[in-house]
Amino acid sequence: MRNWLAVFAVPALIFLASCASTDTVSDLQTASAPSANSETGRSAKNVILMVSDGAGFNGWLAADYYQGLAGRQSYQVERPDGTMPVVYGMTHDALNLIDASGNLITRIEDLPSVAGAVEQGYDPTTRWKRFENGFPNDFAPLNAPYTSYTDSAAAGTALMSGRKTANGRVNVDWSGQVEFRTIAEIAMERDRSAGAVASVMASHATPAAVIAKNASRNNYEDIFTEMVESDLRVIMGAGHPFYDASGASIEPEDEEAFQFVGGEETFDALTGEAELNGFTFIDTKSQFEALASGQMTADRVVGIARTNSTLQAQREGLAEADTPSGMAFNDDVPDLATMSLGALNLLGEDANGFFLMIEGGAVDWMGHANDMPRFIEEQIDFNLAIDAVIEWVEANSSWDETLLIITSDHETGGIWGEGTWTNSQGGPVARDRREETVRSARFDPTEDAFNQFLAVQDRGAGNLPGYQFASGNHTNELVPLWAIGPGSELFAEFTRTDVQAGELWGAPYGWTGEIIDNTVVFRVMEEVLH
Repeated sequence: MRNWLAVFAVPALIFLASCASTDTVSDLQTASAPSANSETGRSAKNVILMVSDGAGFNGWLAADYYQGLAGRQSYQVERPDGTMPVVYGMTHDALNLIDASGNLITRIEDLPSVAGAVEQGYDPTTRWKRFENGFPNDFAPLNAPYTSYTDSAAAGTALMSGRKTANGRVNVDWSGQVEFRTIAEIAMERDRSAGAVASVMASHATPAAVIAKNASRNNYEDIFTEMVESDLRVIMGAGHPFYDASGASIEPEDEEAFQFVGGEETFDALTGEAELNGFTFIDTKSQFEALASGQMTADRVVGIARTNSTLQAQREGLAEADTPSGMAFNDDVPDLATMSLGALNLLGEDANGFFLMIEGGAVDWMGHANDMPRFIEEQIDFNLAIDAVIEWVEANSSWDETLLIITSDHETGGIWGEGTWTNSQGGPVARDRREETVRSARFDPTEDAFNQFLAVQDRGAGNLPGYQFASGNHTNELVPLWAIGPGSELFAEFTRTDVQAGELWGAPYGWTGEIIDNTVVFRVMEEVLH
């Protein structure tokens, strides 16, 4: 698979630069950040936000169809106590840098002319007029990916702080100078505990957005250091410098191998005899399982699974098995459900409650790679983690005191139903994993013929759905959101409607097209944590 980080190479350079002074911060920073109605009196002891990174409606349906559970997942049906989930679509656009004339800044050499930022937006009345409206700037004459849709840093910032920012930024404004307060900080200010769990590196954009503030998401070492120096009680993910993506032991080649865990000095301090900032360090599967089963206790935990990138998505060379990809899973790392239960057990000891973010981060990686079997594997792992979280809530809490929000930060790969467009290279799907085949299967408006918008087709449980990947990048397509528990009714205050989206994807989920913006997630969480 190509280097996924290369997707962000240009934005990383852009946002490492000093762009503009704070006196030019756009009013659009707060334009789409409504406040929930405090007169509802709804409050929650605990808030759990679960993010499947990169899963839009078609990607979500693909895994649900493979499982045979579309509309019947644990979070899509009435719970035993009668609590009903709510379901919405969600927009997730970011801000684009502009010059004084309002032109998009798309080249590094144009950085000195940055004068402000404008919101990308999502308009249901125009989205469906042209297929490539979900990712128009991928193509000539602009050829500027990430100027028509968000990345995980900007999307994570919107979810965690309720503020729009430019791609690459983590909880700072588009200029990189104004810091935002996150929901984790608010929870801790209100005497609750907080934590972050991810199936990718613990310092990657989405877990970073729980607490860190940085001008560039690629400053992994600084971000992880900020996380361990914060008051978070749980930090879990991958990024282990002594193991490869398949879990094999390796020797770090250089200092860069330690970047995801704060650098070699920080990692040595974490794993040494003296606990760094009161954190207990764990990395073996058995330790994660002991925490999940309640056999292990700790005040604070940093858990870095024994893989340097993803829990499973990038594994190689393992035996054949009955999995969507046909390859056995790495048995030496915990799954997301185990990590989530461990975090819940630790945070659940706080009598005042907690905030926890859980990310299925590698769904996005497989969307970038246009690898549907492994995309489905990662989404199923996320679904199983949701099942575990729901079981924990119903055994240890209740839907009267815990709000669970399940969503994505953006869509990746431009997934559509087979036959949405006719590919000039022949065939709607890349039938092998050669890079040139994968690329040629994507949509190109100058060569391919768009037919009609089609949802992925259900081919039965255990079978891949009918699908096509339009892109190797993110898109501006809607993502789903489910919420269960106190405050879930607040989302209804901020809706508009995308009729065609509801007609396209709504039937399996009982959704009729009501959509909210990603900043609303923060507003609802903030409201119920009063």
